[in-house]
Amino acid sequence: MQSTLTVRLTDHEARALDVLCSGTHKLRSEGVRDALRAYRLREPLRQSQAQLAPLARTSGWLTEEDILQDVS
Repeated sequence: MQSTLTVRLTDHEARALDVLCSGTHKLRSEGVRDALRAYRLREPLRQSQAQLAPLARTSGWLTEEDILQDVS
């Protein structure tokens, strides 16, 4: 099943979308779908990071190297 969505973009956003799509030879709708898929993958990771970062700092983990040092 498909659905149609109307999205209002500023002139700047529309130009940026056009530049991205022309560089990848995709239609605007494909570019928007790609962006949505990327957001759906990235957002849960960002939320997990926001929840876990305070715990990591409390444990003394400030960088990825700190973590690797402890688990190696």
